[in-house]
Amino acid sequence: MTEHLSDLPASTDTTDALRFLRRFADLMSTGSNSDNLLRAAGLLEAQGNILKETRELLQAERIRGAADAETRKTLEGRIGGLEHEILVLTSRLAEQQSYTEEITAEMERRQGEFLQRAEDAEACLAAIREAAPEIPSGSVAVPLSTLRVAKAQFESLAALFEMSGNIVSQAMCEASASTLDRAIRDAGDAAAEAEDRSQDAA
Repeated sequence: MTEHLSDLPASTDTTDALRFLRRFADLMSTGSNSDNLLRAAGLLEAQGNILKETRELLQAERIRGAADAETRKTLEGRIGGLEHEILVLTSRLAEQQSYTEEITAEMERRQGEFLQRAEDAEACLAAIREAAPEIPSGSVAVPLSTLRVAKAQFESLAALFEMSGNIVSQAMCEASASTLDRAIRDAGDAAAEAEDRSQDAA
């Protein structure tokens, strides 16, 4: 029959039994019965020592098992925390990559718009130069309103190219705007002189 260690006799009971067996052996003094009692006492004492050692080992294993369980619980908690951090970082990385792709696409779209507007402005200026009749002074006859619109477009393009970092296109647009500004001022001066001459003639 198997018994749990906790169900086995306590050490005090074993001590009492050993004391009884040895005292009874002393009373019998001689003979096989005395030897048998002493031998039984020795076996009981040996079994008691084994039981004590077994209990101590069991207690040590229980303590070690409890420590291992606590360590495992702590490690599992840390692993769970690390897994959560990895998920958060992965999500942030995906969001950052998506945001970077959106910014890149937006910059490419804006750059395409800037280039298209620059091409349109250059084509408009070329068309104006080709369509306008020349006058003896070598200037191009263009309505002042058209020159002001073209000047405003070149100034707007220069500002956009400055924002995008396209220095060459910015300089070209600023130069064109400056040329148109001088042409507008010259046209205004010429108109004022013509008006003065007409008034003098009158």
